[in-house]
Amino acid sequence: MERNWLARAIFVLVVIAAACVSLIPTFIDTEANPWAEKINSGLSLGLDLKGGIHFVLSVDTEKAATDRLDRRTDEIRIRLDEEKIPYETVKVLPESYAIEVKLADGANKDLFRDKVIDYFGDLKKTGSSGNSYTLTMRDEYVQQLKTNAVDQTLETLRSRIDELGLKEPIVTKQGENSILVQLPGYKDVERARSIIGQTAQLEFKIVAEDKDPLGEYQGEVPAEITLVTGRGSNAEGTVYTYKYATSKDRTKLREFLKDKAPEGTEFLLEENESADGTKEYMSWLLYRQAYITGDMLTDARVSIDQQKNRPYVSMNFDKVGAEIFADVTGKNIKRKMAIILDEKVNSAPVIQSRIEGGSAMITLGGNGDYNSIFEEAKDLALVLRAGSLPAPVTFEENRTVGPSLGQDSIDKGKVAVSVGFAVVVVFMFLYYGFAGLIADLALFLNLLFIMGAMATFGATLTFPGIAGILLTVGMAVDANVIIFERIKEASIESGFNKAWSAIFDANLTTAITSFVLWEFGTGAIKGFAITLLIGICSSMFTAIFVARVVFNYFLKAHIKMFSHVK
Repeated sequence: MERNWLARAIFVLVVIAAACVSLIPTFIDTEANPWAEKINSGLSLGLDLKGGIHFVLSVDTEKAATDRLDRRTDEIRIRLDEEKIPYETVKVLPESYAIEVKLADGANKDLFRDKVIDYFGDLKKTGSSGNSYTLTMRDEYVQQLKTNAVDQTLETLRSRIDELGLKEPIVTKQGENSILVQLPGYKDVERARSIIGQTAQLEFKIVAEDKDPLGEYQGEVPAEITLVTGRGSNAEGTVYTYKYATSKDRTKLREFLKDKAPEGTEFLLEENESADGTKEYMSWLLYRQAYITGDMLTDARVSIDQQKNRPYVSMNFDKVGAEIFADVTGKNIKRKMAIILDEKVNSAPVIQSRIEGGSAMITLGGNGDYNSIFEEAKDLALVLRAGSLPAPVTFEENRTVGPSLGQDSIDKGKVAVSVGFAVVVVFMFLYYGFAGLIADLALFLNLLFIMGAMATFGATLTFPGIAGILLTVGMAVDANVIIFERIKEASIESGFNKAWSAIFDANLTTAITSFVLWEFGTGAIKGFAITLLIGICSSMFTAIFVARVVFNYFLKAHIKMFSHVK
């Protein structure tokens, strides 16, 4: 008998104890016993077992590329102004990912080439005619933008879902521009859609009160649209009168405003809801340059307006954002600054003085009750903290799995594993006698170790995972059969040693397959692969190490092993 039997036995007992301890949070109420959470979060059930929400999202990568092109257009205008290069127009050609720049007569073209074209490395000159130049975004840069948009969306969605405090959500990439989201145990579909699907692109822009394209408009105004006169001023006291458009038909208002914004400006809408629930839309003419953006935020929280007793979202900027905010507000006193969320104007307060400290607020419109506004503010603060999506997402698939269906899967899985386990136990005892009972003990410990390992490492048990456990049961017995046949031909020590190579080869090929499925599979395939991979490691440990310890113990007690074998 092997001399180190006692050390091996102690090690096996320690592993058994560790597996039992790791499963404690799975079988007790962690809310009533918070100490259990210090061990681990317990064995997590997948969507197909626990019920929950299943989304497949498509990322609009084209929009991500054209948005970057729009920002580059604004940057070119700023660059032209800084270098004092006169120009007539700078406009986007989205179909070809290009920007057309038309310089003014007499502009220094060499300076334009050196200070603008060569300055932006992602653009290349693809055409010129007279004073007009076409700058096209490089193909490799466009592709990188699209890839980054999906990757960034993936990380942002993970951050948002983490804020919900859900246990073991699945957020993974599918194909080139799709993302799979599974939220086991979560039931509020509408809130999940709102939090996951909201782009949450936050911008601060100055209102272009000194420009008035609608006041000069001489064409026909549709009956559904009303032009209203507004007033504004600047720090010098100059008063502006201008016109803005209102309508209850958002689509017709947007169509009316199309192509009417002067160079360097854009029309965006503000939505106002009356007490009877009807909505009215109001146009704002804004300078396109965004001075403050959402990526400058350090925090967003729900606060309460003590005078109006209404929740709002308070925001804090980082050091750079705070400096820019103070500088912009200082230079635009008495002018309006619009707060824009997802290309919709939230509000446009008048800047009364230079604002230090880097903080701002978003008020929530509508006439809902306090609790509904509070929930809306809480969700908005959540998505702002987690960051904006680089591009809009579309819900391609939306599925809800009820807990009753999940419980049915659990019940069927229990029956399948129990029947398979019982059949194997009976067969091993009938064929190998007392040695078969040792194999059955190893099989039971194998299941214990699988569950313990999954709880320890945070793996999620799915219905395909249960299939993987069932397959592991058969594979574990296969290892014991090889060992027992070798023992009948030789001694116990020799039987285990000679069986090792065959067992290792068989399990290695399965492990490689499992690893490939885990690495490249998604959803159910990944769940099956993880469970099978853990099962392979556990079955090799129990069949080769644990069974060997038990064999040596009974050999020491001089018990006949194969009394039932002919």
